[in-house]
Amino acid sequence: MPNQQAHRETSAQPDRTDWQLAQEYMHRARYADSVRLAELFTDEEAARATAYLAAQRPDTDRLTAIEARLKAVPAGWRHRGGDTGVIEDGDGRPVAVLGTSGAERLPLGEFVAAAPGDTEWLTQQLRRAWAQLDRLRDRIDDAGSLMHIHHVATAIDYVPGSRETE
Repeated sequence: MPNQQAHRETSAQPDRTDWQLAQEYMHRARYADSVRLAELFTDEEAARATAYLAAQRPDTDRLTAIEARLKAVPAGWRHRGGDTGVIEDGDGRPVAVLGTSGAERLPLGEFVAAAPGDTEWLTQQLRRAWAQLDRLRDRIDDAGSLMHIHHVATAIDYVPGSRETE
């Protein structure tokens, strides 16, 4: 979306949030060419709007890579009996040694032992949340005059119509 034109030197409307800039940028981009956009926004404002819109897109490649790494992890991580400083897999092979602590509670050990299960749950929740957010964005974009979309879009900091450019 960024263009190579020289932008305004000073802002016409300072103190706008990134969301407000992105919303205005998307609105103006529908009706103006890159020269006109350069007259309306500073370099910094155009960069902020573009970065905001890019950050709204889920990084599915990264999540897929995390899930692939998770599949390679041996199942059944747990504390070794009698030594919470040793994390082992389901076959009893050490996965991590955090020092010997005996049976004393070791929060880092608990975290590491739970990491594969927690990561799997988090990735599932994130995929579910992204799907729900996509459905909500679709409904905002397709709502027409059936609802006041600005009110709903502000609840999730969404710039209506921005997914059309993905």
